[in-house]
Amino acid sequence: MAVELDPIHARALLEALTDKQVEVLDRLVLHRTTKEIARELAIAPNTVDQRLAGVREKWGTANRKETARHYARLRDLCGKTTCDFPGVDDRAVEDESLFQDLPDTPDFVLSDARPLAGIPEWIEDDRGASFPVGLEAFDRRFGRIGRIGAIFVLALMMAMTLATSLAIASALGRLI
Repeated sequence: MAVELDPIHARALLEALTDKQVEVLDRLVLHRTTKEIARELAIAPNTVDQRLAGVREKWGTANRKETARHYARLRDLCGKTTCDFPGVDDRAVEDESLFQDLPDTPDFVLSDARPLAGIPEWIEDDRGASFPVGLEAFDRRFGRIGRIGAIFVLALMMAMTLATSLAIASALGRLI
């Protein structure tokens, strides 16, 4: 359809649709197949095709693609997006603390990582002294060499686990 539409005419065309036709068109614009639409709406694929045929008959569109494009254009003219989701959120972000500045150096240190929710970075003992927990404590105690050693030990344990698993699988294979 090459007819120029105004918002009033577009709104009238959209209001002429049934709610069930709108459900199908919302999914059609999202490039869903007939089977996917039918599955999402818990209806038969023939019902989806009938609803689309009804819309095509009302609008005089030739195929699914043209129907989807026309529907998207009508929704756009009315100031709506498909599925009633706002297109772009123009509001300013109120909480600037959500944006973390990137460090000046490409090196990663543990202080760059945010702690997991509910897990403290530091714990106080009965005397009020604070000490680090987790990776911070490991780094403080063993340093960079300790970290490299820990990686090596973990890799060795993984290799041993893999070798043991392969030996068990081989033994089971001979039994069968």
